[in-house]
Parts: sequence; structure tokens; C-alpha cells
Amino acid sequence: MQKTVEFIIPTFSRTVPLLSMLASLEAQTSRHWRANVVIDTDHGGVAEEIIKHIASDNIYFTYTGKQYNDFGHTPRQMGKQKSKADYIIMTGDDNYYVPTCVDEILKAAKDSPGMIYWDMVHSHYDYHYFKTSPGYNQIDMGAFATRRDLAHQIKLNTSYAADGEFVEEFKDRFITEGIVKIDKVLFVHN
Repeated sequence: MQKTVEFIIPTFSRTVPLLSMLASLEAQTSRHWRANVVIDTDHGGVAEEIIKHIASDNIYFTYTGKQYNDFGHTPRQMGKQKSKADYIIMTGDDNYYVPTCVDEILKAAKDSPGMIYWDMVHSHYDYHYFKTSPGYNQIDMGAFATRRDLAHQIKLNTSYAADGEFVEEFKDRFITEGIVKIDKVLFVHN
């Protein structure tokens, strides 16, 4: 059976960046993905605006019911727990992925490693190439995928550095599950 990838995308009233993010997913060369847009309250009708522009069986919406103001980490945790895909990518609503991203992940997932990660272009560094590694301050939340069964065992913290903390805990607990690097830029952080 073909493995699948799910993007967990928290958002709060940011229609334009989210539409760009979702368009990058719709442009994927593989259809073996889903996106859960976790709406941290829907001020200004973000979900309704998106549904008008992008209708897809691959995109669904979850509502938090209140605003958390924790860098999107509580909405990511909520989305992560709902996922049924083989691999989960917890990302942001202002990021985007190259069209071959899902294909590359699925190739790397052949032997079911615990984590798959890739390089990125990072806006905080004037959109320069950022060579990632699976460590604190060495990777961004959107630059790695984790196997769902393992990701469900780690609660995502709500601090600013939750992505680094998640990666460190993941490595400590699941290093024997394997960590694979795709030596390509697949992700642009905005």
C-alpha cells in the first residue's frame, strides 16, 4: 500500500500566505498527501475564503474553538493527534514546498525510518540556503517529517523553540527507528 504524508498547518486570519502554501501542495507531483488546516479561531472568515479558492479532497479543516497565541504549537498538536497518514509534517501557513517534495519524502520512506528531513531556504537568513541537521536550532518545524506512530507519542511544547525541543526528544527516544536525510532543498520558510 502507498504511504501518505499529512501536512499540519496552523493558521490565524492569514488568507493570502495560506493560499500560497496550499497552492504549493496542490502543485505536488504526487497526490499521496493531505493537509489539515488547523484554524486558531476564524477571524475574518479565513476558512470560507480558502474554500472559495481551493477546493480539494486532500485539504480539510479543524477548528480550535479559541485562540492559543503559542506560535501555532497547540493547533499543531491538535492536528498531529488527528492525523492518520504514515508521515506528519508540522509546518506553518506562510511556508511552501517544492513540487517534488512529497515524491522525495515517499522515496525516502521506503524503509519506514522514524524521521526524514531535508534542507531549506530560510527567510530569517535573507532567503539563503540553510543546511539542516536534526538538532536544536539546526532545523525548522517544516523541514522534517516524522512517522505518525512515533510522533503521537511526543507532546509538542508551546514554547517558541518547540520544533527544536521536539526534534531533540524524538532523537533521544527513537534514534533506533532511523533518521534519513534528503540532500535537497524541499522547503521555503517565510
